[in-house]
Amino acid sequence: MKTALLRRNSVFRHLWLARAVSFVGDGIALLALLLLVKERRESGVAVAGLLLAQSLPRLLGPLLGALADRIEQRRLMIACNIGQAALFGAIALFLPSFVVMLLLVAGASILETTFLPAGRSAVPSLVDHEDLLAANTWLGMALNLQIAAGPVLGGFLVSIAGFRGALAVNAFSFLFAAGLLSKLPPLAAQRDPSGSPMGLLHSVRAGLAFARRHQVVRALGITLVLGVAFAGMDNVALIFLARDEFRLGPAGVGLLTAAFGIGMVAASLGLLRFNVRIAPTTLFILGWVLTGLGGLFTGLAPVALAAFGVQALAGIGNGIDNVAVDTLVQQNVEKPMLGRVFGLTSTAAFLGSAAAYAVGGLLLEAITPRSVFLIAGAGSLLAALIGRSLMAR
Repeated sequence: MKTALLRRNSVFRHLWLARAVSFVGDGIALLALLLLVKERRESGVAVAGLLLAQSLPRLLGPLLGALADRIEQRRLMIACNIGQAALFGAIALFLPSFVVMLLLVAGASILETTFLPAGRSAVPSLVDHEDLLAANTWLGMALNLQIAAGPVLGGFLVSIAGFRGALAVNAFSFLFAAGLLSKLPPLAAQRDPSGSPMGLLHSVRAGLAFARRHQVVRALGITLVLGVAFAGMDNVALIFLARDEFRLGPAGVGLLTAAFGIGMVAASLGLLRFNVRIAPTTLFILGWVLTGLGGLFTGLAPVALAAFGVQALAGIGNGIDNVAVDTLVQQNVEKPMLGRVFGLTSTAAFLGSAAAYAVGGLLLEAITPRSVFLIAGAGSLLAALIGRSLMAR
């Protein structure tokens, strides 16, 4: 396993640990919020509304990605973490009404959307080119811990410390991460490839034009929008499958939710352990195939244990896909455009999420959770076929 990267590169280690801590905290908070909303509202539309509040701000990715290309990135990342700590601290302290909670969650999502392109575009400045795949795999592992460990810890904390305790842990995780990020060197903004200064909106338009022209970026964007629009329905349906069909309590819901993340962690460990040299393009398509199969089999799972196994399969696919996307962008896009392109790919994924949560919430009012999983799995396989066609061109 390429643990040597973390051992020898202390700067990257600080970035990785900061992301791992804050991601796990987010996983704890998300499960706590989902359980809180279901307890208060008992509605698929309400759960979808919470997920939409988290996802819709990600549509600002092109604008906030341009911001990440123009501002010193270390200070920007630290400010985002401190802001998220304040917002989740307010939710923990007041447990506000549903509408106010949605606004606070949306504010935290805006800050995370600002952080993402800054963090990803900083990686080529912190590691050698030959270490990019390993670095992205480690960062993917940090994200995977959010889904693997976060729900388990979230269910446990809600059981023993209540909703306030679980949400407070997330607030403290962001403060701890901000301290780690302060150990990074300054990450100065890059000059625009044209060599001429431009305003923020002009910079956004330049990023959009670049994405339209660039074959790899365009293929990634189209596949992500379509694939996540289907796969994201799982997030709405899973808590209903767990609570209403498998009759699981908070800890059981946390374990089943964590299965997807455990699969993502397994994907990262496999890529590191076996030093995989498969082309990132192939990994991208393979990831979508596994995600689709996992969704289909979850809809057919007779018991919770079977659902746990096939959710882990879907997570393996998603973990592979995340690493492939980041590596494809870093290998094919010049550094001054990285923030904008990462903002665009993030927006593509979360545009799909927004569609998934809106449609998934409505579908749950009309059909069973199992049927939602079957639709999600079939759509993910369709996205794999379309992605393969676009990449082949």
